[in-house]
Amino acid sequence: MNNHLKDILIALAKNKIKFVICGGVAVVLHGVERLTMDIDIAVSMEEDNLYSLISVMKSLGMSPRVPVPPESLLSPEKRKIMHEEKNALVYTFIDIQNPYRQVDIFLGKDDLYNNLIGDASYIKLDGYSIPVISISKLIEMKREVIPPREKDITDIRELLKIMEGIDE
Repeated sequence: MNNHLKDILIALAKNKIKFVICGGVAVVLHGVERLTMDIDIAVSMEEDNLYSLISVMKSLGMSPRVPVPPESLLSPEKRKIMHEEKNALVYTFIDIQNPYRQVDIFLGKDDLYNNLIGDASYIKLDGYSIPVISISKLIEMKREVIPPREKDITDIRELLKIMEGIDE
């Protein structure tokens, strides 16, 4: 795992942020060989958790990619506007000095974290348990991407092989 990804995940875990890794990093952690640069996470939309998340992102030198203050995440109404009116699937924090350091926070389903954490698997990083979306839920999320992207189709195919115990 890239050091910048590891550093971000450890900072989130160390600060007790309620999150689940999704997206490309989860695909890799489940055993698919592929390149990914950013971290996609579902977070608990509880106000305290979001305050802590924003604080961690700032401490890591990360700022919003768009000119929307991160405190907007604290408002369910503003999250809804970002998702429904601005068609934003994620809210992105990025390190301007190192654009590979990027964290995407899923928008649109405030209960997404709660729907994923129950059957998440865990990896250990420097003594911290880091939750990773289950393979079945990851496949489900990737099937919801419209229009389907080639990388999602490939990820689904490879994840299904892993689920079925087929190793090619």
